[in-house]
Order: sequence, then structure tokens, then C-alpha cells
Amino acid sequence: MEMIERYIHAVTHELPQSQRTDIAKELRGLIEDMLGERTHGRPIADEDVESILLELGPPRDLADKYRGSKRYLIGPELFHPYITVLKIVFFAVLVAMTVVFIIESMVEPGSVIEHIIGYFTSVINAGMQAFVWVTIGFAIAQYKGVTPNVGIAEENGKWTPSDLPPVPDQKKRIKRGEAITGIVFSILFLVFLYSSNHVFGVMMFEEGELVNVIPFLNKEYIEQFFNIIYVITVIGILKEGLKLIIGKWTKKLAIYNLILNAVTLILVSFLFKDQAIWNPDFMQQLNQVSEAGLNQDTYELIKTIWTQSKTWVVIVFAVALIVDTVSGFYKAYLK
Repeated sequence: MEMIERYIHAVTHELPQSQRTDIAKELRGLIEDMLGERTHGRPIADEDVESILLELGPPRDLADKYRGSKRYLIGPELFHPYITVLKIVFFAVLVAMTVVFIIESMVEPGSVIEHIIGYFTSVINAGMQAFVWVTIGFAIAQYKGVTPNVGIAEENGKWTPSDLPPVPDQKKRIKRGEAITGIVFSILFLVFLYSSNHVFGVMMFEEGELVNVIPFLNKEYIEQFFNIIYVITVIGILKEGLKLIIGKWTKKLAIYNLILNAVTLILVSFLFKDQAIWNPDFMQQLNQVSEAGLNQDTYELIKTIWTQSKTWVVIVFAVALIVDTVSGFYKAYLK
């Protein structure tokens, strides 16, 4: 019956992903047994179901029993997404730092010891910062009551099965992989701009060995505006974290998404407004390399891409944000 499925969803939604299927099966069997004992073969009425669910108690209390633990600074409704986000952020930081280490070791192979020390130092520092800021963010979310929208009214201990929300429509559900991908890209965006902007460019090889890198970006300009880049990254993680927490598109989430995307677009526009973020000597450096033997066709191709990419980067970024915003509202209002 629909109310039973809503109850099971409300309970298992509070539990780790790995336990949900087994506990849903166990809980469904328990409810069926209790109904069998209650009805003794007669047709099951809605009152029977409601009575059984009331006997089982509020979903969150039952989830606590299955979980075997009580609430902490970050409540159980947020603890699972909190751990998930931490794992994702740590993984993204580790991957990004490793890529930076590999590139720097290729560019400067004689300083490998310094690169190894810098790698471990950067991973530890970034990991600690990630832990602190993710924890603070979830603690604030807990304090502000930003919790999964399970629609359970437990104020004053009053709860009835009719308070159970419907099982989310598949079309409105947010895929975990979508949010995880967004967080990973946000971290990669930050790490590459912060740690490897000097090697993020055209790599020149001689006899299979990397001999030079012409950076795309203006290192001095990025350092001046790194706070803006940091805010853009935090907004990106916050947006995807909300998707993980809420788990489905709602009108409120669509509005949050609109606001965060609008702020991001404003900051990106400010960052690119005078084109100073790009390496002003890029073509000059490329021309020097060209004189040293770069194929003329390759040189012209890179020159064309370089000229057009300055505009297209902003356009693609803006279009992606607009599509994300419109898609969010469409799914939120989907019947």
C-alpha cells in the first residue's frame, strides 16, 4: 500500500545507502507480519495500516534504532551526506594534487624531492581545510534546519502516518553521480587554478620529453583575485551539497540553485571582464617557440583557438549555468 511505501522510504532515507535495501526488505516484512496478525485474513483497511505505523513510531526514531546511534553535532539526517561529501572532496583533492605533482615533476624533473615534499604538504593542508569547511557548512545547515525534505512532523511528539511524504518521483530525483561530479569538478577547478596555473597551458615536447609550458593564465592576476575563485568554488560545492542533502528537485531547491548560479555568473563575469586573467604574453611566447621549429599550421591553429577561446569560455560557462537553472525549475515544477 502507498502509505507503507512512504513510511519505508522515510525510514530508509535516514540510513546509509548500503543499508537501505536490506532494511527496507526487513521493514516491509515486519509490517506485513504485523498486519497479518492484526487482520487474521480479513481485507486490510487503511485504519489497520495507520495503526501499525503508529505502533512502529516516527520514522526518524525507527531509523535511529536501525542505525544503533543517536544524534551528534551533525544529525543523522545530514550525517550520511556529510560523510559522502567529505569522501568526495578528499578524493577530488587527492586526485587533483597528484595530477599537479606529476605535471610539475615532468616540467622540473630535477626538483623531484621538493615536489614530493610539496605534494604531501599540500594534500595535508588541503585535506584539513576541506574537513574544517565541510564540517562547518554542514553544522550551519543543521543549525538552520536544512535537512532532507521528508515531510515528517514530529513537533511536540505528534506524528501520524498521514504526515509521510510521497515517494519522490523518479523524474524529480537528483542522481548522486550528478552531484558528485559537480563537487569533483569544483575541487579540480580550484586546485588547478591555485596550484598549477603556471603549468596549465600548451606543453612543448622534444624527443618525447616535456621541455616547456606556455601557460594560458596570468599568474599575477589570478593571485590578486583568488578570493573570487575561492568563493566560486565554495558556491559550487554548496550547490551540489544541497542537491545531495535534499535528493530531489523542489521549488525551494530550484530557487537556491537560481540564486547560487546568478552569483556565480556575476563573479565569473567580473573575473573575465577585462581579459586580464589570460596570459598577455601567450602569443609572443608561442611565436618564439614557433621560430624554434613549431609547425606553421599548428601555430595558426593554436592562435585561432586562443583568440576565440577567450570569449567562448565565458559563453559556455554562462550557457551551462542557464541550462542548469532552467532544468532545475522544470524538474521542480514537473507534475
